[in-house]
Amino acid sequence: MVKNQLTFPFIILCLLFQVFFSTVVSGQLSLSGKVVNGETGLPLPGVSVYFNNTSIGTSSNDKGEFFFRNVDLVNTELIVSSIGFEILVLKINAAQTNGKTFLCQLTPKEEQMKDVLILSDARRKRFLEIFKENFLGQTREADRSSMQNLKSIYFTRGTNATGFNAYSDTPIIITNSQLGYKVSFQLVEFSYDETNGTTYFYGYTRYEELGEKQRWIKNRRDAYFGSTLHFFRSLINDKLNEEGYDLYLVKPMAKSEKTPAADIAVTITPAQVISVSEKDTGYLKITVPGKLMVQYRRNPPSKNYLARKMMVMGSMRLGFRAYVNLTEAYFFIDRNGIVENPLSVFFGGYWVYERAANLLPFNYQPGD
Repeated sequence: MVKNQLTFPFIILCLLFQVFFSTVVSGQLSLSGKVVNGETGLPLPGVSVYFNNTSIGTSSNDKGEFFFRNVDLVNTELIVSSIGFEILVLKINAAQTNGKTFLCQLTPKEEQMKDVLILSDARRKRFLEIFKENFLGQTREADRSSMQNLKSIYFTRGTNATGFNAYSDTPIIITNSQLGYKVSFQLVEFSYDETNGTTYFYGYTRYEELGEKQRWIKNRRDAYFGSTLHFFRSLINDKLNEEGYDLYLVKPMAKSEKTPAADIAVTITPAQVISVSEKDTGYLKITVPGKLMVQYRRNPPSKNYLARKMMVMGSMRLGFRAYVNLTEAYFFIDRNGIVENPLSVFFGGYWVYERAANLLPFNYQPGD
C-alpha cells in the first residue's frame, strides 16, 4: 500500500477526440467509392478521403472516384471532407465492407448561427495564444510545430466568463517538424475553461509524411514510449511491468481523529480491471471503481525538456506520475489501445502537457 502524495495543483485535461473511435489492427481492407454533390449529383474532384487519425488517405479524382487497396485496417472511420460541405463519416467494418464500392453524397454546408465574439486585435491575439498552447501542448513537439489557417478560427462564449469555445470551418494545418508529419485537423469544437483548468477538443485528423520517415524514427519512438497510447497498449496486453509501468487504484482514506483525510494508492493488476466486452468482441471493458495512478519507471526524453521549461507535474526522480480519471465506472477500449468514448476518460499529472502535437497516427508502431 502506497500513500499518494498529492502536493501539487491538479489540472485535468480531456482530449476529446472522435479520432479515438478508430480501431487499427492488423488486416487487409480494399474499397472504392465516388463522391458527388448531394444536391446536384455532380462528381466532386479533389475531396479529401482518409481513414480517421491515420496516415492512410487520398483525394477523389476528376470523376469524383477514390480507391484504397490492401490497407492494414479492420474497423475504422472513413472521413470524406471538402470545404463548403458537411463532413461525411462512414463507419467501416472490414468484414462487411471489404471490396465494396461506396457512393458518398456530400451535403452543402448551411450557415449556422453562433454567438461569435467580436474581439479587438489584442484580445483575439490573446485567445489564439491560449488556443495554441492548450491545443498543441507544452512539449518539445509542440514548440516545434507551426499552425496555418488560424484566421479561420472563430470564438464563442464558454460556459462561464473565464472560458471560451473555438471553431473552424476549414481544416487547421499543423507542420510538426519534430515528428515529421503534416497534420490536417478538422476542428469540430474546442472548449477552454480557465476556472477549473479544463480543456477539451475533438475533430478529425489526417497525417501525411513530411518526407522520408526514416528521418524521424527516433523522435517518434521518443514520443511514443511513455505516452497514453503506449500505456493503454501495455495495459491490455498485460505488459505493464515489462514496459516500465506500475498501476495503482487511488482511494480516499477515511478521516479519523488521529489522521487527516488523505488518499491511498493500492497496487492493482490488469486482470483486476480488464474484462471482455459483451457488446463487441473487438473491445475490452475497463472497470475502475475510482481513479488510476500510473507511474512510469523510465525517464522519457521529453521530461528533461519540460523540466528546463517549467515545474513538471507528476514528476519523480526517475520516471513520472500521471492519472487516468473516469467520468463513469468503466470505459471501452479496442485491442489496439484506443479508447472508444474519449468523454469517459480524463488525464492528469504528467500527461496534461502532451496534447495534439504529441499524438501519433493510430496505425503507428514503434518498429515503423
